[in-house]
Amino acid sequence: MKKVMLVLLASLSAFFSQAQSEGFYYGTRLGLGESNIEGGMISNPTGKLMWQAGGSTVYQFSNNIGLGADFLLTGKGTKGNGEVEEGSLTGSTTYSYNDKISLLTGDVPIYVKASVGFGNIYLKVFGGPSINFNFGGLYSREFDDANYNEGNGFNNVEMKSLETIETSLMYGLGIDVKSGDGRLFFLDFRLANSLNSLGMLNGSEMNLNYLCLNAGYLFH
Repeated sequence: MKKVMLVLLASLSAFFSQAQSEGFYYGTRLGLGESNIEGGMISNPTGKLMWQAGGSTVYQFSNNIGLGADFLLTGKGTKGNGEVEEGSLTGSTTYSYNDKISLLTGDVPIYVKASVGFGNIYLKVFGGPSINFNFGGLYSREFDDANYNEGNGFNNVEMKSLETIETSLMYGLGIDVKSGDGRLFFLDFRLANSLNSLGMLNGSEMNLNYLCLNAGYLFH
């Protein structure tokens, strides 16, 4: 009985203490999610589809602690809608419009990762700062009334008041699965919130946040 208990304890210990081997990992990451911008005098922001693609690296210091850095090309922005009222001698007319902001950025999140293994499956949490380089942005406004839109709407106007670098706090949780050839396949749920202004629009500061589902793989 004693031998059976020792074997059982050893098996459980091996099962629950598994984690990624120490050393450097590198690979590819893809993501889809939704981003949103607050401020900038954007009425009723509703969010916009975002995407990410690029490289992912992790250095595993121990069985359970690692440091990661990603290098991602990211498309994000927001949508919104509102109304303007125009007065005349015969009364006033309300015109509805839709706004769209599209940004292209290079994001470099640097994060601490803590993980625990269960066989070949590893649960993890992570978080850290993200340094985001703004490559450019476009701003559009389209009115529902085609005649009014001709003189008042605009399409893909360059945003010239963006900060060159914006920083955010990125954090989340995920799961890694180790394959037979040593690769790690992962699925991450990420959130990010601005730590400083993204820039100015309509005389008002903008702040960006997003949630994103990432997937990819790492070589060891």
